Amino acid sequence: MLEALGTWAGVSVRKEGEVLTLRFEAAALAAAAERLVVAGMLALLSAMFLWSVFAFPYFGPVGNAEEVTLTYTSAENFVRYGFMASGFLPDYSTSSRPADHPYVYNHMPPGPEISVALLLKASGGRYRIVRVAYWLVFLAGIGSYLAFVRLVLDRFGLKGAGFTLLFLNPYLLLRSLDHPQFATFPFWAFTPLVALQAYYRTGSRWWLAAAVAMGLLSSVYLDYVSLFVVVFSWVCLYLTQLLRLDGRHLVAFLAVVAGGIGLHLLQNLLYLGSDIFFEELRMTLTNRMVGIPSKDELKVFYREYGVVHHGSTPIQPLGLLRQILAGLWVPGLGYLLVTVLVALGWPLAAQAQYRGGGVITMLRGNVTQAFSRFVALALWIAGAVTLPMLMFPALTQEYALAGLGLNRYFGAVGAIAVLLFAIQQLMTRRPNGTWSIATLAWVLLAVLVGVGSYEGISASARHLVSAARDFRTFESRSLEEIRHRFAGHVYMTNINPVLVGFFAGEAGHGVCEPSSVPEGGGVDPGRCRVANARQQAQLSQARPRYFFFFRGLFPGFSECLPSVGLPLLGRGGDSCLELMHDRLSARYERVYRSRLFDVFDLSRAVGS
Repeated sequence: MLEALGTWAGVSVRKEGEVLTLRFEAAALAAAAERLVVAGMLALLSAMFLWSVFAFPYFGPVGNAEEVTLTYTSAENFVRYGFMASGFLPDYSTSSRPADHPYVYNHMPPGPEISVALLLKASGGRYRIVRVAYWLVFLAGIGSYLAFVRLVLDRFGLKGAGFTLLFLNPYLLLRSLDHPQFATFPFWAFTPLVALQAYYRTGSRWWLAAAVAMGLLSSVYLDYVSLFVVVFSWVCLYLTQLLRLDGRHLVAFLAVVAGGIGLHLLQNLLYLGSDIFFEELRMTLTNRMVGIPSKDELKVFYREYGVVHHGSTPIQPLGLLRQILAGLWVPGLGYLLVTVLVALGWPLAAQAQYRGGGVITMLRGNVTQAFSRFVALALWIAGAVTLPMLMFPALTQEYALAGLGLNRYFGAVGAIAVLLFAIQQLMTRRPNGTWSIATLAWVLLAVLVGVGSYEGISASARHLVSAARDFRTFESRSLEEIRHRFAGHVYMTNINPVLVGFFAGEAGHGVCEPSSVPEGGGVDPGRCRVANARQQAQLSQARPRYFFFFRGLFPGFSECLPSVGLPLLGRGGDSCLELMHDRLSARYERVYRSRLFDVFDLSRAVGS
């Protein structure tokens, strides 16, 4: 037992009689540290997540409540009305009236909604079981991710893939754990690549079949932002040959993904009919590319046919640039760039020989190979992250990879490759004790490695502390009060109405901005941007009973967002929200308050 424990900890333990001998080896200690990081990070995140499952059935304190309840709402509608009622398209209506169903969303594949519905059917409607199921898929996906990172590091002659977890954002990992879409992303993104590499090693066609089959499944499950990240990851891997990827296998993968997209388009065609389908497809593509037609034009079109769409604003270059740069950012990025330059430049300079006449020669070897592989790694990361965002620039402004955390899976590979390579150079090129340029380079590299590691680890620690703070307050649990105290009434809210509707069990008006609370008095629900009900005229005739005003949850397509939301897109800012809240407070009695939201009774005027 003692010997086994010592081996796990990287220490060789030998017991001879009364003498206990411990032998420490650097490689074994490093491997043990890696195991400790992987086990510790996953155990901590799992413990926090499972506690949240016990505390609240629907989602955790850092979960994206709006997007999760969209999936839950559609899944419940599948269970209640059947899959064929909406042609297997997600139904986002929360109305208690069957005539208001289906109110479909057709711009992303319905995989998450269908899978949640099946899990609800199998579990008797228990959301805790649904969440645990996705936690297990997430853990499997992290296993595939680490296996992929291990393959990449092998190309550099490095070990330590588990340390990559230190450069992932724990807050966003906890958020993705509660999201049926993003909890599965590592599994869909990296398992096919690992399977393909296994095929190249073993020649077993089962591995190849698994990789291709998962490509098809991912194309009918992932949203198109995530799917194109996977697609461009494959394309850039082929172009850079960071890992082996043969052209015929890339073509096969792209073909099955195109087939999955084609199936979804066929689904839309059958549901909408040819005339509406082609017009809707044109409007969607142009709006997501350049923001035209406008949100108001789209609102009229989509409400006429009972289809969900929110719309993007015209491209604002600074806002788009900010999102692209955020997608490429990892903690300590500046230090990492200098680190790799020093780690490569120092040995390359030592190998260079000046032949005179302006000619410098350099022997090809491990360092020159590492240089070309770092270039390939950088191109793979940049391509996988930025190319999907450039496909739909207007959408990227409001729904970018950085907010989803998908970019970190790629940036973390580059960060840990740089640090491990720099540490390898420090170990193999230790100075002889005399001061020289080589000694100064060694000291500089050691400092850079220390600072770069600190930046990555401290950023993760800060995010973990932030998540722990949210876990302590668990403000999301106050949403259950909507079900207990305010259910069954038509409502207004400044966020997406589905979050409120999921708990209220009724339709309502969402993304209500200052124009819906006019200066002259009263409320005007017709000015709200979203109402997820098929019979819009009947809903507009019903007077809303409550206004749910949220302070911390905001849809990106709203034109009234806090300054920290989308700061370069000019969405009204804090004054916009304050104006709405002040008008509501002056006119209607507040009947509930939590840290997350206030409820105003629109039937009870102040002072009446």
